[in-house]
Amino acid sequence: MGKNGRFVFLGIQAIITFFLTGFLVHALLLANEQQVQSGVLSHLVPSLVHLWITLIAALLLCVFYRANIGAEARFLPLLFLMICLGNVKVLPLYQHLSHIMILSPYWTGIIYHFSFLFSTFLFLASGLFQQTMNPVRLGQYSFIGSAISLLLSMLVPISANSSSFLKEASITNTLFLGVTIMVSALAVITFIIAIYEENGSRQTVVRCLSFMLMIVGNATVTISQNPLYNAIGLALYVAGATLLILVTRTYHIWA
Repeated sequence: MGKNGRFVFLGIQAIITFFLTGFLVHALLLANEQQVQSGVLSHLVPSLVHLWITLIAALLLCVFYRANIGAEARFLPLLFLMICLGNVKVLPLYQHLSHIMILSPYWTGIIYHFSFLFSTFLFLASGLFQQTMNPVRLGQYSFIGSAISLLLSMLVPISANSSSFLKEASITNTLFLGVTIMVSALAVITFIIAIYEENGSRQTVVRCLSFMLMIVGNATVTISQNPLYNAIGLALYVAGATLLILVTRTYHIWA
């Protein structure tokens, strides 16, 4: 992905982050007025932290991006954009508190399912394409992954009237959930294999560990509505993003 493409994706991500942050802050103020903080903080705060950690990571990695890095890093701008987009899951709660309709529950569910499944495909691609690959092939993989993700997201049943969905969009279909977990597990396995294939050098271990932490952390935060699991997921995601930023800044790890 060229320099212009990276900055375009970063700009779109920043716009989405600012809009969702506005909704989240407004929701927190409304929750305080309606005295229902205890019921909404566990949903809003993790998304707010998730949004800004993702934007900061995307910004820093865009700054530290090196021309000689490998194919896996070419997915990062699109990957962070999809992770950011997944936080539309809090819109039902905002709409419930504010009585302002931003998106219908159906479309919120589709965007949420699509962004999460596509991000898992991009994580898998990051593990598979450890070496330089033809940009055309990278574009083809991204297009096919996005098309499959969108198709499945539109086909999967969405329980928009469930009580849990009114607080936060969630994956209620066990088959779809199984697919996302399976793809995420495959992504983790590809990074484990990469460590052994590259003889376990320090740079490789840290780079692969950072991706694995981000995969597990992002999946936990995106899927779970449990405050404890969200806290664990955020800790893993922040640790992974921090490691990736540090190792990218310090070493030519994709050379």
